[in-house]
Amino acid sequence: MPNKYWKYENIKSVHLEVSTLCNSICPWCPRYNNFSPNLNPNISEEAYSLQRFQDHFPIDFIRQINFWTFAGDFGDPCTAPDIIPILDYINKATTHSPTIKIHTNGGMKTTNFWHDLGMSMNSNSYVIFAVDGLEDTNHIYRRNVKWDKLISNMRTYSKTGAKAEWDYLKFKHNEHQYAEAQQLADELGFKLVFKNPNGFEGGPMPARDKDYNIDYYIQPADDRKIPVIEESIVSFVEKLKVEGYDKWETRLEDIYSKKQGCVTCSANHTFGNGGYEVRINCDGTVWPCSFYGHLMKKYLDNRTVSYVHQQQARKIFKDINNSLYNMSLKEILDGDPFKEMYEKWPDNKMLQCYDACGPSKTMEKIYA
Repeated sequence: MPNKYWKYENIKSVHLEVSTLCNSICPWCPRYNNFSPNLNPNISEEAYSLQRFQDHFPIDFIRQINFWTFAGDFGDPCTAPDIIPILDYINKATTHSPTIKIHTNGGMKTTNFWHDLGMSMNSNSYVIFAVDGLEDTNHIYRRNVKWDKLISNMRTYSKTGAKAEWDYLKFKHNEHQYAEAQQLADELGFKLVFKNPNGFEGGPMPARDKDYNIDYYIQPADDRKIPVIEESIVSFVEKLKVEGYDKWETRLEDIYSKKQGCVTCSANHTFGNGGYEVRINCDGTVWPCSFYGHLMKKYLDNRTVSYVHQQQARKIFKDINNSLYNMSLKEILDGDPFKEMYEKWPDNKMLQCYDACGPSKTMEKIYA
């Protein structure tokens, strides 16, 4: 089957993992081992430089992009030393002011950086600050993020007049602060968005110390509807070891197949961006969407069913040469790498497709 979607000239949206560096130590992040502050040894810490960005993205490609997302699985984009020069390069290369969305925890660098970042944002762009509570609660999940530095950075950015969104993950420990957070967001001129975090289907989330001892547990907010599951994350991992990943792959295929035909894939529609989307990992590999860019990383997170999704994807796509260090973006999208990827794609949707882009989560059935 020919690659008829991810053609070079059809790409209008780019999701770029510009950095794998991070100042925060969030318990659920697979950047760290088993909910601890210990870095996952499979993760390579790196960041895009301006020169590398220029090498990977030709001017003609930059000029056709309407939407840039700077976010990552393991890193904060604002830790990249050249993030502002990259933004300036994009804005100077284009005349249509593309939307640039930057995800950050906001707790790094000086106020001078945040002033300069705000001044580099065009009228269609905005920063999304991930702040889960206030002075006495944000650090419970966003470990190692200091409130004084964070709020100073947010205020400095706000004074530039640049747009911002505040994403607030709802937990038990911060649910009493919704109204106060809204008041602060209004003061800053930020749009406040409350979100339910993933990761509680197997029970409370542990936060461990460097010796893997549990410091405390993180609970979901009371208004979060969590499936009632008897198995904990630990017992799920043990079940994977005993029963084997192949059996779980078959089990998930059976569960997800009942939802067949209900997957909305970025390869088949435009997301309203006037074209198709592509994901580039910080290691230079190119993928059709952020979910597969995430799955094909070298880290192995066996805490949830995502590990089963990953094993399936890695078996199918393991030999594809899709690195920007080996060939150009046009050669990857229009040539053999994406043609091979498209031809290897199963007739039935893959497990990750059902889980990420299906009609609903089915975790309660998965654990039954």
